[in-house]
Amino acid sequence: MSTELKVYEFHPIADIFPMLDENSVGFKALVEDIKERKQQEPVWLFEEKILDGRNRYRACQQLGIEVEVRHYHKQDPIGFVLSVNLHRRHLNESQRAMVAAKLADLDVGANQTTEGTPIGVAAKLLNVGRGSIDRAKVILKAGDPNLIAAVEQGTMSVNAAHQEAKKSKGKGKGKGKGKGQRNQSDSYDAVEDKLIAKLGEMSLDDADAAAADTMKRLKQTIAVMKKAADKANEEAAEAA
Repeated sequence: MSTELKVYEFHPIADIFPMLDENSVGFKALVEDIKERKQQEPVWLFEEKILDGRNRYRACQQLGIEVEVRHYHKQDPIGFVLSVNLHRRHLNESQRAMVAAKLADLDVGANQTTEGTPIGVAAKLLNVGRGSIDRAKVILKAGDPNLIAAVEQGTMSVNAAHQEAKKSKGKGKGKGKGKGQRNQSDSYDAVEDKLIAKLGEMSLDDADAAAADTMKRLKQTIAVMKKAADKANEEAAEAA
């Protein structure tokens, strides 16, 4: 009589690294290895979810064997996942930027002890520039699965994918807008890209200070614009 295999969910922290495609040579080799030599490394659980070992878990599921697990009880699950995966995988800068972008976007509840993982901390942990992380965030936000997969698999640089994501974004912006509006949008995007690139050239402390100052000035500008618009609306209402 067959016993039903235990099913585990994936922890959000584990998902900062991509999984092997089930049709890939690497995954098939993993399945064959576990079939011949059994499971050599445990699957690590945290909060009863898989923290590390999603590919091993899927391989065991495919083979119909119960996965061997261990529980992570220490206080730095993010550090643990980064350590085991960066030693196991040989990632280029673009791939690390994608990991850092996901890490920076983790919900506070999933971030545990790694200082909330702001973008500066993610950049340091993954040894990648902030500019690259910002470009990776744009790619993830665009949501094109083929583009995301190309960078994560190392077949496309984050810079090239960023340009493709911007082109798709630009096409969407162009719908229903006049030429003047599109030009304004394109000009703003160009200035934004230059600003992000400049921040990437600065030291961490200087970049943090500059970004905070820029945000303050932007909010002040919007407040002035809003006040002017409200006044114009009031004057128009009185004149009517």
